[in-house]
Amino acid sequence: MSRPIQVRSSRSFVHYGAASVAVAALAVLVASCGGSPTTLTATTTTLPNTTTTKPGSTTTTPPSTLRTSVLYFLRGSTLGVSDRTGPSTADPRYAALVALVGGTVPAETAAGLTTDIPAGTTIRGLQIKAGVATANLSPQYLGPGTLSSLQGRLAQVVYTLTAFPNVSSVVIEVGGQRIPNLAFVSLANPVTRSQVTASLPGVLLEQPAVGGNLKSKLTISGLTSINGTYDVQLSDSSGKLLASATNTAVAGGTFQQSIPFTITAPEVGTIKVFSRPSKPSQAVQEFQFSLPISP
Repeated sequence: MSRPIQVRSSRSFVHYGAASVAVAALAVLVASCGGSPTTLTATTTTLPNTTTTKPGSTTTTPPSTLRTSVLYFLRGSTLGVSDRTGPSTADPRYAALVALVGGTVPAETAAGLTTDIPAGTTIRGLQIKAGVATANLSPQYLGPGTLSSLQGRLAQVVYTLTAFPNVSSVVIEVGGQRIPNLAFVSLANPVTRSQVTASLPGVLLEQPAVGGNLKSKLTISGLTSINGTYDVQLSDSSGKLLASATNTAVAGGTFQQSIPFTITAPEVGTIKVFSRPSKPSQAVQEFQFSLPISP
């Protein structure tokens, strides 16, 4: 057993009804917010020169230049993470958001990941300034759904963008106008991860993720939303346990740990995660997915 790590500290929602009702509701939101719409571009602030990415544009990159985007989808009604590798672009945050709203790919679906972002949602612009990401989304984003699905789609956008080290909070606009709230979360000011917690599992394993791989070490990181304990286990293709970590979970905490494992040839392993709340009234949560492992 690994030593404990000190950490830092549905019900149905009212449906919007027919599509016309959703459009009307959006019109009310836009009218109430006022102000000028943001430019429909995505501006980076981390590159030596300012780069603008327009929706629908294509950036040509060398075929050997790849980048992994950390995308937050859903596993059931709570967040699950995927590492998706693709061509590098001038603005990786814009590329990650486009990939997110496009939904899961077959490998992610097979691993149990889904999305609550409505089909047809597009990115009309993304601007990064002083640590705040302003995402301008199409009206489809406000399509009808249960409270759980609205919470999920909000968490997906906020967690995906704040996975980048130079983004700490998010503003969400629809049709160029800031929406005042979503799923009972006030969006009047930029929102952070700490304000969007309804879709968190007991243990959000961020690394390793679906689409990732492991080489000689089980390196885990993520955050916990319960008080209790959690286990992360790695097994080989025959079911033999290769490495495991059992630690104390504290609500609002984070964790990071590496455990070596030994195999003689590349194969497919299985990650299993268990979260055990200290309150008897809270159920144990568990999930698993497969990934390549190598010596």
